[in-house]
Amino acid sequence: MIKKYAFLSLVIFCLFMQSCSPDQKADSEKKNDSTVINASASLEVLNQKILAEPKNPDLLHERAKYYLDKKDYPNCYVDMMSVLIQDSSKAAYYMTLSDLYFYTNKTRGSKKALEKAIELDGKNIEALLKLAELHLYVGQNKESIEYINKALAIDMYNAKAYFMKGMNYKDLKDTSKAISSMQTAIEQDKTYYHAYMQVGLLLAAKKNPLALQYYKNALQIVPNSTEAWYATGKFYQDMGDWDNAINTYNALATADAKNKSARYNLGVIYLLNLKKYPQALEQFTKAIQVDSNYVEAYYCRGVVYKTLRDKKQATANFEQCLRINSGYEPAETELKQLNKLNK
Repeated sequence: MIKKYAFLSLVIFCLFMQSCSPDQKADSEKKNDSTVINASASLEVLNQKILAEPKNPDLLHERAKYYLDKKDYPNCYVDMMSVLIQDSSKAAYYMTLSDLYFYTNKTRGSKKALEKAIELDGKNIEALLKLAELHLYVGQNKESIEYINKALAIDMYNAKAYFMKGMNYKDLKDTSKAISSMQTAIEQDKTYYHAYMQVGLLLAAKKNPLALQYYKNALQIVPNSTEAWYATGKFYQDMGDWDNAINTYNALATADAKNKSARYNLGVIYLLNLKKYPQALEQFTKAIQVDSNYVEAYYCRGVVYKTLRDKKQATANFEQCLRINSGYEPAETELKQLNKLNK
């Protein structure tokens, strides 16, 4: 069993409070400028090489990948068409074409390109797993698992394959198989952050305290993961451990000032569980300062004001909900009740 960390808030704070000094920011800006210059230089080098060897498909392919990386999809497409006119025999070319189609929301084209890559290279695990991912993406779990099994027949130690199998089982609501597959992925790759997170989330849904250990392992891999810290706080909240939940959310909100969900959840705990209304108001207000269209935060702040019998402020917050979302029924209901009280 996992021991609850009395020093959790301090640990999170120390992990997150690594802000850049002005000098560090200046260095970062210089690096960004350098990256732009280097990228331009790389493109220029490629252009010069292509001018010297215009019929070299590998060079065109390199430039196409450059454009793909820069999200310059039209130029990437032009280069890829030129590549395939010159040479249509390499699986790598179709892998790039598949990525291009996927990023431009042409999943059918992406699928065909991957199938062609496998036709050219039957042991192309990357293509098999990308096809599995495409089928998972559209809810075709049976087909997805079939491609995963083909990949595992080639490499039975492939961590990504087990992870994707787990995602399929999660999609199919088979929690036991999902957890088992994710754990196998971790056995193959001890640094598989997403696998740790998925097992943690699946265990948390079952209110299993072991979820905390998986979040902790995820944080050892990505110490500044707001996702993992938030999941930790949410688990404590769902289990009714208000002190650890508050400590976690407070530390997360301190480290990530734009994390509106941490502020909102703090407000909910203070409102519903601890009945500490001034603190609840403070947290909902801070969440709204991050997102001025946070309709749920306005609603909850309205509920706090209603509880404090401040009808004017309660009405203002519920009305703001409807300005943001005209069909927000909870606010409509509250306004109707307030109007009845005013008559």
